[in-house]
Amino acid sequence: MNNLEEKEVRKKYFEAIGNERKIERLLKKLRDIENPSSLLLAYRAACESMMAQFSWNPYIKLAQVTKSFDFFEKAIKNDSQNAEIRFLRFSVQHNVPDFLRKNREFEEDKDALLENLKQTNFAQADFDTEFAQFIIGYLKDSGRFEVKELEVLG
Repeated sequence: MNNLEEKEVRKKYFEAIGNERKIERLLKKLRDIENPSSLLLAYRAACESMMAQFSWNPYIKLAQVTKSFDFFEKAIKNDSQNAEIRFLRFSVQHNVPDFLRKNREFEEDKDALLENLKQTNFAQADFDTEFAQFIIGYLKDSGRFEVKELEVLG
Protein backbone atom coordinates (compact mmCIF):
# COMPACT_ATOMS: atom_id res chain seq x y z
CA MET A 1 0.00 0.00 0.00
CA ASN A 2 1.23 3.47 -0.68
CA ASN A 3 1.08 6.47 1.67
CA LEU A 4 -2.34 7.53 0.45
CA GLU A 5 -3.70 4.10 1.36
CA GLU A 6 -1.97 4.24 4.76
CA LYS A 7 -3.71 7.56 5.36
CA GLU A 8 -7.02 5.93 4.45
CA VAL A 9 -6.35 3.09 6.92
CA ARG A 10 -5.56 5.68 9.61
CA LYS A 11 -8.83 7.47 8.93
CA LYS A 12 -10.86 4.25 8.95
CA TYR A 13 -9.15 3.11 12.15
CA PHE A 14 -10.15 6.19 14.11
CA GLU A 15 -13.66 6.07 12.67
CA ALA A 16 -13.92 2.41 13.77
CA ILE A 17 -13.00 2.86 17.42
CA GLY A 18 -15.80 1.39 19.52
CA ASN A 19 -17.69 0.02 16.50
CA GLU A 20 -17.35 -3.75 16.17
CA ARG A 21 -18.58 -3.95 12.57
CA LYS A 22 -16.23 -1.24 11.33
CA ILE A 23 -13.28 -2.79 13.16
CA GLU A 24 -14.10 -6.20 11.65
CA ARG A 25 -14.25 -4.73 8.13
CA LEU A 26 -10.97 -2.89 8.53
CA LEU A 27 -9.31 -5.90 10.13
CA LYS A 28 -10.39 -8.12 7.24
CA LYS A 29 -8.83 -5.70 4.75
CA LEU A 30 -5.63 -5.54 6.78
CA ARG A 31 -5.45 -9.34 7.08
CA ASP A 32 -5.77 -9.66 3.30
CA ILE A 33 -2.71 -7.50 2.57
CA GLU A 34 0.32 -9.51 1.50
CA ASN A 35 3.59 -8.12 2.85
CA PRO A 36 2.11 -5.14 4.71
CA SER A 37 4.26 -2.19 5.67
CA SER A 38 5.26 -1.94 9.32
CA LEU A 39 2.69 0.79 9.82
CA LEU A 40 -0.13 -1.30 8.36
CA LEU A 41 0.98 -4.22 10.53
CA ALA A 42 0.72 -1.93 13.56
CA TYR A 43 -2.80 -0.90 12.56
CA ARG A 44 -3.67 -4.58 12.24
CA ALA A 45 -2.25 -5.13 15.73
CA ALA A 46 -4.35 -2.30 17.12
CA CYS A 47 -7.50 -3.65 15.44
CA GLU A 48 -6.82 -7.16 16.75
CA SER A 49 -6.58 -5.69 20.23
CA MET A 50 -9.78 -3.67 19.84
CA MET A 51 -11.69 -6.80 18.86
CA ALA A 52 -10.99 -8.23 22.32
CA GLN A 53 -13.40 -5.76 23.89
CA PHE A 54 -16.32 -7.34 22.06
CA SER A 55 -15.76 -10.90 23.29
CA TRP A 56 -17.33 -12.16 26.50
CA ASN A 57 -14.84 -15.04 26.72
CA PRO A 58 -11.71 -14.09 28.73
CA TYR A 59 -9.59 -16.68 26.92
CA ILE A 60 -10.50 -15.23 23.55
CA LYS A 61 -9.81 -11.73 24.87
CA LEU A 62 -6.36 -12.79 26.04
CA ALA A 63 -5.60 -14.59 22.77
CA GLN A 64 -6.67 -11.51 20.79
CA VAL A 65 -4.47 -9.19 22.85
CA THR A 66 -1.53 -11.61 22.68
CA LYS A 67 -1.85 -11.79 18.89
CA SER A 68 -1.97 -8.01 18.82
CA PHE A 69 1.30 -7.68 20.69
CA ASP A 70 2.98 -10.24 18.43
CA PHE A 71 2.13 -8.02 15.45
CA PHE A 72 3.30 -4.89 17.28
CA GLU A 73 6.61 -6.62 18.02
CA LYS A 74 7.13 -7.34 14.30
CA ALA A 75 6.15 -3.82 13.28
CA ILE A 76 8.51 -2.17 15.74
CA LYS A 77 11.33 -4.57 14.95
CA ASN A 78 11.06 -3.45 11.31
CA ASP A 79 10.58 0.27 12.00
CA SER A 80 11.53 1.15 15.57
CA GLN A 81 11.68 4.91 14.94
CA ASN A 82 8.14 5.26 13.57
CA ALA A 83 6.24 7.52 15.98
CA GLU A 84 2.85 6.39 14.71
CA ILE A 85 3.62 2.72 15.37
CA ARG A 86 4.90 3.62 18.84
CA PHE A 87 1.77 5.66 19.49
CA LEU A 88 -0.52 2.81 18.45
CA ARG A 89 1.23 0.36 20.77
CA PHE A 90 1.33 2.96 23.56
CA SER A 91 -2.42 3.53 23.26
CA VAL A 92 -3.16 -0.21 23.34
CA GLN A 93 -0.86 -0.73 26.34
CA HIS A 94 -2.54 2.21 28.06
CA ASN A 95 -5.94 0.52 27.71
CA VAL A 96 -4.96 -3.09 28.48
CA PRO A 97 -5.36 -4.02 32.17
CA ASP A 98 -2.03 -4.15 34.01
CA PHE A 99 -2.67 -7.66 35.34
CA LEU A 100 -2.32 -9.02 31.79
CA ARG A 101 1.32 -7.91 31.86
CA LYS A 102 1.17 -6.68 28.28
CA ASN A 103 2.76 -3.34 29.06
CA ARG A 104 6.42 -4.39 29.17
CA GLU A 105 7.36 -1.90 26.47
CA PHE A 106 5.33 0.95 27.88
CA GLU A 107 8.31 3.02 29.03
CA GLU A 108 10.19 2.24 25.82
CA ASP A 109 7.30 3.56 23.71
CA LYS A 110 6.83 6.56 25.97
CA ASP A 111 10.53 7.45 25.68
CA ALA A 112 10.51 6.95 21.90
CA LEU A 113 7.47 9.21 21.54
CA LEU A 114 9.02 11.92 23.71
CA GLU A 115 12.30 11.71 21.81
CA ASN A 116 10.48 12.02 18.50
CA LEU A 117 8.60 15.06 19.78
CA LYS A 118 11.84 16.68 20.95
CA GLN A 119 13.63 16.07 17.66
CA THR A 120 11.01 16.71 15.03
CA ASN A 121 7.86 17.85 16.78
CA PHE A 122 6.18 15.48 14.32
CA ALA A 123 7.07 17.89 11.49
CA GLN A 124 8.72 15.15 9.45
CA ALA A 125 6.07 12.55 10.20
CA ASP A 126 3.84 11.27 7.45
CA PHE A 127 0.61 12.54 8.94
CA ASP A 128 -1.21 15.82 9.16
CA THR A 129 -1.19 18.45 11.89
CA GLU A 130 -4.65 17.44 13.12
CA PHE A 131 -3.49 13.87 13.73
CA ALA A 132 -0.29 15.09 15.41
CA GLN A 133 -2.41 17.25 17.73
CA PHE A 134 -4.60 14.23 18.47
CA ILE A 135 -1.51 12.22 19.47
CA ILE A 136 -0.22 15.02 21.69
CA GLY A 137 -3.64 15.43 23.33
CA TYR A 138 -3.92 11.69 23.91
CA LEU A 139 -0.48 11.54 25.49
CA LYS A 140 -1.30 14.47 27.78
CA ASP A 141 -4.65 12.97 28.80
CA SER A 142 -3.19 9.50 29.39
CA GLY A 143 -1.87 10.42 32.83
CA ARG A 144 1.29 8.44 32.03
CA PHE A 145 3.68 11.39 31.92
CA GLU A 146 5.38 13.45 34.59
CA VAL A 147 4.94 17.23 34.58
CA LYS A 148 8.45 17.83 33.20
CA GLU A 149 7.80 15.34 30.39
CA LEU A 150 4.56 17.11 29.50
CA GLU A 151 6.51 20.33 28.86
CA VAL A 152 7.93 18.67 25.73
CA LEU A 153 4.39 18.08 24.49
CA GLY A 154 3.70 21.81 24.38
